[in-house]
Amino acid sequence: MDRFFDADNPLMQFLARLVDLAVLNLMTVAVMLPVVTAGAGLAAMNNVLIHLRRGDGTYVWKMFLTSLRQNLKQGIALGVLFGIIAGALAAELLLLHAVDAKAATVLMIMLSVLSACVLAAGVYTFALQARYENRVSGTLLNAAKLTLGHPGRSFAMVVIWVLLALALWYIRGIALLAFLLYGLSIPGYLCTMLYDPIFRKMESEGEDESASQEIN
Repeated sequence: MDRFFDADNPLMQFLARLVDLAVLNLMTVAVMLPVVTAGAGLAAMNNVLIHLRRGDGTYVWKMFLTSLRQNLKQGIALGVLFGIIAGALAAELLLLHAVDAKAATVLMIMLSVLSACVLAAGVYTFALQARYENRVSGTLLNAAKLTLGHPGRSFAMVVIWVLLALALWYIRGIALLAFLLYGLSIPGYLCTMLYDPIFRKMESEGEDESASQEIN
């Protein structure tokens, strides 16, 4: 029995991670409720997810609040920008859906592909905002480069969020509860598993360059 409650027990670690993700999800949803602060909340969530992924021991709520304060201004700007873009794309898709024409179908396909690219770029954007200091324009440019430079990972992240939407639709009777507990943190964590190796490589190359400059 003592071994079951051991902190090194894989099952206990898994349960502890589920608790962390639930707490993180609830905090993120709470911050996103005013809508305008959604971007800051997503940046703070990604910051915590990266630390959890890397096994950094930390208090979820404390790191979330610290990151939220640090990313509030730029997070709001990025959130509003992506909110406007997402709203415009959704409106266009709804309008085209009501049109019965081949041209409309082609445009819907093109807009769907564009929407997928925007979704992947959004994931990268808030992860970059959480991890690195940069201007808004620099963060957006880097997110675009990562989206196009890693198409396989970008596509996988889009699939993750699409599957989440489908899963919530399938369990719509308890969809609200599921979303409140894990609707953002679990897909976010899965996406972290995809983009964090890229970040680690970037950071490693940056350290190597710094070391070379110091040697020279």
